[in-house]
Amino acid sequence: MSAAPGQECGRRALSALDTVLARKPQRDDDKLSEATADLTKFRDAIIAERRGGGIQSAEERQHLAHLNAVLSVVLGVHFPLGETPWDELQRARSWLSDLVKEA
Repeated sequence: MSAAPGQECGRRALSALDTVLARKPQRDDDKLSEATADLTKFRDAIIAERRGGGIQSAEERQHLAHLNAVLSVVLGVHFPLGETPWDELQRARSWLSDLVKEA
C-alpha cells in the first residue's frame, strides 16, 4: 500500500529538515525552501481531509496545530530575526516525525 500524497510530502519535508540539521551551523536555504513547500502541501492535504469530514477529533485538530507550529519554526529558521533557532528546529523535526507516522 502506498503512502497518501500528504504523508509523502511530510516525509520529504522530514528528509529536508534532516539535511538542514546535519549541515548546521550553516543554513541550507534550498532545503529550507523545500521543507516549507512540502510542509504546506502536507498541511493542505490534512485540511482537505478535514473539509471532507475526515478529521473530527480534538487529537486530529491538535495534529494540525502542531503542523502549523512546525511550519512556523521552519520559517523562523529560514528567516531568523537573530541567531538561528537550531534547538527549536530539532523539536519541530521531532513533532513532524510523529505527525508523519500518524498520518
